[in-house]
Amino acid sequence: MSWAPFNSIINNHDIMDDIKEKETYIIKPNYTEEQLEAIETKILESYTSQKNITIDYYSNNKIIPIKGIISKIDPIYKRIYISNKYLYFNNIIDIK
Repeated sequence: MSWAPFNSIINNHDIMDDIKEKETYIIKPNYTEEQLEAIETKILESYTSQKNITIDYYSNNKIIPIKGIISKIDPIYKRIYISNKYLYFNNIIDIK
């Protein structure tokens, strides 16, 4: 068995990866009623026009861009269906 002075007890690479990942965490922004209404209006316009859009979606402390066409709006559960995924309205950050 060879001697590994820096990896003997804890794998340093795993610790560094965890630290780098935590540095990229983003705090979910809070929106006013006006901002939420603007996002809702963009969703309705995109749904009726069936245009390809990009949604910035908050998930797991990151913002993920999702492209596609909104094919369904579910007002009961407050979510939309785009690109074979359900996205909850509360986690939508922006629509482009």
